[in-house]
Amino acid sequence: MRAQAVHYQQDMPMHTKSHLVARPPPKRSPIAASTSAHQAKPPSPLKDADTLNPPASTLPPPLTLPTRDPADNRLVSYFRIGKAYVAFYKSGVKAIYHNYTLAKQIRPRLAQAPSPEQALRDGLVSRAEYHLARRTQNDVSRIPLFALVLLICGEFTPLVVVFMGLTGVVPRTCHIPRQIEAAQRKLEERRRRSFRDGTVTMTAGGGASAAGGTGLDGLQDLPKPILAHVGRSLGLYSSLWDRFRVPPTVLLPRRIRSAVEKIDVDDLAIGREGGVKGLSDEELKVAAEARGLDVVGTPSGVLRSLLEMWMQARKRTSIIDLLSRRPSAWPQR
Repeated sequence: MRAQAVHYQQDMPMHTKSHLVARPPPKRSPIAASTSAHQAKPPSPLKDADTLNPPASTLPPPLTLPTRDPADNRLVSYFRIGKAYVAFYKSGVKAIYHNYTLAKQIRPRLAQAPSPEQALRDGLVSRAEYHLARRTQNDVSRIPLFALVLLICGEFTPLVVVFMGLTGVVPRTCHIPRQIEAAQRKLEERRRRSFRDGTVTMTAGGGASAAGGTGLDGLQDLPKPILAHVGRSLGLYSSLWDRFRVPPTVLLPRRIRSAVEKIDVDDLAIGREGGVKGLSDEELKVAAEARGLDVVGTPSGVLRSLLEMWMQARKRTSIIDLLSRRPSAWPQR
């Protein structure tokens, strides 16, 4: 039987024999394998394909308060409202944990650049990923002190936060609507007063008005009134300094530099990843407020037009120069 099998194989054509022999798999070049591994970009932890808008979990969740029944005891009604606020805060803290798990997956790419802003500029992360990481970092740093306030005040935390002005203690995901609007109104009134009182009687010139630039090259040469106005407009120092008519000139340049660098790279990312038209209404407000624009009571259509004007004006002057002017005085075509 074995002899017959050998005889049969000897009689087979050569091309048929070749199919019966197991061939080793082709070897890949080590250089090619290394190149393909280097080019493979890790998938984004964000399930949404939107690279422009960060997840909604980085913003406060909806707040639904129970309606008060006139037949109910006032104390009972207040207790129900307090429970709704506590549930809101719990949702906000859960959102921080969720965002933290997502941001952990972005850190390796952020670590490839000297700063998160440089990582965004180099395209290592998308705008959505950048703001997710930045906001999560800020929220996590606020948790210990906020947890202490919540532990002590309980259901009265919203009252304490709003009336004592403790917005800086509360993570962004736990900001209640009334708290957000109160802080925005205070900042906008301060900005209007800065313009109205003649604090800014000139616009930034020289290197600070270079087309398409930041204006930071001439920061040390800017008049103090402009530095003070930019700081007030962006809320970079406490309003308590306004009472003494002496801004913190030692701290201001560093804070202005940091804020302007963030605006500059965000302008780049918005233009690269869909433009102003792609921003959601909530993210539109956040972007407008970061550039010193009034958002309280301003329709989304108007804000979108103003932000488009900002992007166009950036081609003709610097960020510092734009921050020192009213939108009606921005250079256009």
